[in-house]
Amino acid sequence: MSIRNRTEKVRTSAGLLGAAVVGAAGLVHAAWAAGSTWPADSPDELADLVVGTRPMPGAPACTAVAALLGAASIATTLATVGGQGPIGRLTRRGSTFAAGVLVVRGVGGLAVEALNVGDVAPEFRRWNRRLYSPLCIALGVLIGLGAGAEAQR
Repeated sequence: MSIRNRTEKVRTSAGLLGAAVVGAAGLVHAAWAAGSTWPADSPDELADLVVGTRPMPGAPACTAVAALLGAASIATTLATVGGQGPIGRLTRRGSTFAAGVLVVRGVGGLAVEALNVGDVAPEFRRWNRRLYSPLCIALGVLIGLGAGAEAQR
């Protein structure tokens, strides 16, 4: 197997993994829009954990984020394994945009944490530093690799 083929397999695997995790995050946001407080016991505890301030954003905001994450997941999947032409270009642009947004969110979250900006719940600070920001950066890289998979063929 050539290096080019191995590189393509890595890009494809990265893109599909990123798409799957972003899709799962979209489902979690959809569950919050429907009233779930998982993984917390109450809406206030959930807000402290995932937003940093109370109250928890309402169903429209959670639905919008769920839809955007779902669209990013679909665009990345199609860009990673999809076709040529206008649809291929559109999905690559969409997944590249999503990758950029995720990286900016991750780096911005770490910067805000390092500068100790804002008055947010300690639970959010801890999880933002350990999980949310690093995960956003990793997902942005995975999706970015996937967006380039089809373009390299």
